[in-house]
Amino acid sequence: MSTPKFARIFPTHSSRKRKNQLSDARTTRKEKPAGDENAPEVGRAETVVLRDSGDAYVSNRLGVEPRPVLGDVNRNQPQIEGISASATKLRRFSGAGIDPNAQPPAELNRRSWCFAECSQLNSLLSDVKCPECEAGHVTIRVGDSMGLSQELVLCCDSCQYSRTEYSSPRENNLNHRQNVPFEVNTEIVLYSHEIGKGYSSVDKLCTVFGMPAMNKSSYHRIDKRVNASIVEATDATLNETVEFVREAYRETFPQGRVNAVNDDGEEDNAWEDDDGILWVDVAFDGTWHKRGFSSHYGVGVVVDVLTGYVLDFCVKSTYCHTCAMNKEKLEGMTAAEQLQWKQLHQPDCSINHEGSAKSMERDAALELWGRSVERHNLRYRTMLSDGDSTAFNALAAAQPYGPTRPITKLECTNHLPKRMGTALRKASKDGRLGGRGEGRLTKEKCQRLQNYFRSAILNNLEDQRAMEQAIWATFFHVTSTDEDPHHDRCPAGPASWCFFQRARAEGQPPPPHAGHNGTALSREVSHAVLPIYRRMTNPILLKRVAHGKTQNSNESLHNVMWGHCPKEVFVGKDRVEAATAEAVAKFNRGNFALAQVMDHMSLPITELTHSALANKDKVRVQKAERATDVAAVAARRARCAGRQRQLEQREDQEGEVYGAGLMGDGGE
Repeated sequence: MSTPKFARIFPTHSSRKRKNQLSDARTTRKEKPAGDENAPEVGRAETVVLRDSGDAYVSNRLGVEPRPVLGDVNRNQPQIEGISASATKLRRFSGAGIDPNAQPPAELNRRSWCFAECSQLNSLLSDVKCPECEAGHVTIRVGDSMGLSQELVLCCDSCQYSRTEYSSPRENNLNHRQNVPFEVNTEIVLYSHEIGKGYSSVDKLCTVFGMPAMNKSSYHRIDKRVNASIVEATDATLNETVEFVREAYRETFPQGRVNAVNDDGEEDNAWEDDDGILWVDVAFDGTWHKRGFSSHYGVGVVVDVLTGYVLDFCVKSTYCHTCAMNKEKLEGMTAAEQLQWKQLHQPDCSINHEGSAKSMERDAALELWGRSVERHNLRYRTMLSDGDSTAFNALAAAQPYGPTRPITKLECTNHLPKRMGTALRKASKDGRLGGRGEGRLTKEKCQRLQNYFRSAILNNLEDQRAMEQAIWATFFHVTSTDEDPHHDRCPAGPASWCFFQRARAEGQPPPPHAGHNGTALSREVSHAVLPIYRRMTNPILLKRVAHGKTQNSNESLHNVMWGHCPKEVFVGKDRVEAATAEAVAKFNRGNFALAQVMDHMSLPITELTHSALANKDKVRVQKAERATDVAAVAARRARCAGRQRQLEQREDQEGEVYGAGLMGDGGE
């Protein structure tokens, strides 16, 4: 048997240092679409995402301190003064590691791991005498391996003395299990979860270092236990989260709020029912493991709008590996034998959804709303979503809380403008309204009109009528001509974004539209897009978006989730569920969710582990603070705009160098 090249031992470690705090400088910036000098800015407001829970703030054109654009819920969001929403969420959990002066708990294990080449160890022991004969020298020989735990034999070159230890201790056998795994084997599987990979990543790591790889069946046996531990630890985190949410609602709504209609047809002014069930506002969104709606797995997640915490999630699956592997075997069975096999397999079957991948989001919403009272003693009174599925319609028909407790639909302020842009681009393509020529509906104009629509919403959140007027003002502004001006809806005064109204306020004759209206639309185009504006200014639709909230929290969670389970890697339902649970725990608790999983599996939490997790949370908070800094956001947008202009200049200089059919039919 060949001697493995590396073994693992326990040396000391060094601590990490905290970086300097970010600057609190705040500035505002005016921004117009490129090439449109008099673009309707609709109040010249700039929207900046300040919290990962979906809050947005707007800086007005006078450069005053940003004002919140959300409704009463987020305006009163309980937040620790002076820190971001991420830090607020993390501090609610003990041991979040936000305080830079905090010391690691005294009960932490003070050991750590390192890679060591065996010849280096023997060189270190070259002067050590044998404790038995005191004449020979001791050396280390590597024996058999059990996964990544290797047998280390200390032997004498002169006598028969030998002593054997494994390079890794076994887990604490708290449950008196048989064949207790070595810590290193469980930790390497946990590591593969952290990087979003599977057995192949462990095999490649061992190959590079010349170490014997873990047996594949052993890996999957440990992986199954790791998946279960992650889900169980996340369930404990969600139970704590619900208590934090209850405290936040009590602090934010001490006088109660309108939630439902009682038996007499009157509104109940309470944030909590007499039975102790709390009403909360939530954002819901679905995501899939594969693109193109051909995925075997879909995930639905509910996020509390007030605190930004994830409250619940569920995974839908149309695939079971055991069923797939036994498909041919089942075909050879009788109907009675098939029924018996399915009954025995049913408790372990991964399939919990029948239907298409598109219907997973709808069914996930029904499941999450249906179990909210039983699982968390909560009722989700609102559904903030993007409107891409029929989930809300299904909930309205199901009435999970009864006919007197309806669910309210809210629109995401980010997705509604995107729907406007999508409708305009579709009209441009289907109606052949684009192309060159004055007043044509080009892609650039569609993007500008989408931006105008978004600004009109964000600057008039508290006044639905003003929001509608501002949207129509942008439409009539871009469809105006010298012969037929329509600027009566544009804001008046010398500070107006409308060149026509500015000239009128200064007592000057209005300048020609040709040089001042860069987003002008022809009469043909204006008639074609008029139905789109009528549909997008529906009073019901505008009422749903008047709150100013977004699904940013859900989108951020999806990014974390698929980082633990990449979409290009084929996995089973258990792995998707574990990846979602891990992402939810980190989203709520921070990186110390990993320590909770390790504690659940009786793995020691070392000082280095604690220090590294604390540092990761500090970096997360610093990034959140950097994202909330208005000056940093303005600089970032300026850099992006500069890169885009530079790219366009290069493409103009090069001409058309890439495209379908550019080579010609003959290839010459």
